[in-house]
Amino acid sequence: MPDIKEVSQNVYKLTIPVPINVEAVNLYLFAGEVPTLLDAGTNTPEVIEAVNEGMKKVGIKRLEQVVVSHWHVDHAGAANTFAKEGARVLVSSRDHQEWASFVHGDAFSLLNEWAIKEWGVPETEISGMLKISKRLQHLTALPEQVTFIEPEQTIMAGDNLLRAVATPGHTAGHLSFYNEKDSILFSGDMLLPDEIPYPGIWQENGQAVSGLPSYLESLKKIEALGTQQYFPGHGSASENLAARCHEIREQLYRQINDFSAAETVYLSATSIGEQRIHPGVLFIQLHYVYGWKQLKKQVG
Repeated sequence: MPDIKEVSQNVYKLTIPVPINVEAVNLYLFAGEVPTLLDAGTNTPEVIEAVNEGMKKVGIKRLEQVVVSHWHVDHAGAANTFAKEGARVLVSSRDHQEWASFVHGDAFSLLNEWAIKEWGVPETEISGMLKISKRLQHLTALPEQVTFIEPEQTIMAGDNLLRAVATPGHTAGHLSFYNEKDSILFSGDMLLPDEIPYPGIWQENGQAVSGLPSYLESLKKIEALGTQQYFPGHGSASENLAARCHEIREQLYRQINDFSAAETVYLSATSIGEQRIHPGVLFIQLHYVYGWKQLKKQVG
C-alpha cells in the first residue's frame, strides 16, 4: 500500500519511492468530477501499482486525465501507461518538446555539444553523464497524443479548478498549478522545502541559457499569488511559501557572491580537485555553476 494522505478535500498525496537519485516523489490524486493524477512518477511497475492501489483506496475507478508539471522521468515517466488506459495527458508545449527530445535521443547530442562548448567538459567525463542519461531514458515513455496546457489556462482536477502558472527554471516549460478557491499551490519541482532544484539549460534564439534567471522570476510570480500553502513534488507540504521563497533567494545570492569563476564551468564545478566527481553529481553541479556564472554576469 502506498503512503497516502488526504491533503485537501478529496485531494490525496501519494509518496512513492522511485529508482533515481531521490528517495520518493509526490503524486497527487484528485477524486471527484474529473478524476485526475497530477504527475505520474517513473514508468516502472512499482509506481504504476502504487497509483492503482491509491486509486482503489480513494474510490477512483478510472483516471480521466494525467497532468504533468514538467517532463523529467520522475514526474512524467508513467504518463503513457495511464494514457493507454484512457487518460488524456496534459503538458506544456515547451516541456513536451524537451520530453520528446529526451525520449528520441536528440537531447544527448545537445548535452554533448553544450558540455564541450559551454562548460569545457573533457570528453572522458561526458561519456559517464551520457550513460546515466540513457539509463534514465528507460524510465519514461512519450504518449502518442497529448493535450497542451499553457500558462493561465484553467482545468478541472477532481472538483478543483486549477490555474496553470508558468514557473520555468528547473525546465523551460515547468508549470505549477494554483487552486485559488482554497489558496493552494501545487508546485512540482519549482518550490521544494528542502533543496533548490538544479536549474535547467535550454536554447533561446539559438543560444544556450541557464534556467536560473527564469527561476528567480518564477519565485516572484508565485509570491505574488498571496498564498502560503504549497504541495511540492518532493518533501513535505508547507504553509510557509513566502518565507521559503525568501530563504531560497538569499541562499542563491550567497552562492553567487561566493562564486569565483575558474577558466571553465567544468573546472569551477569540480573545484579543480584531485578526487573525481560521480557523473551524476557532476551533471547537476555543472548546471548550478553555469547558472551562477550567467547571473553574476547579469548583476555586473
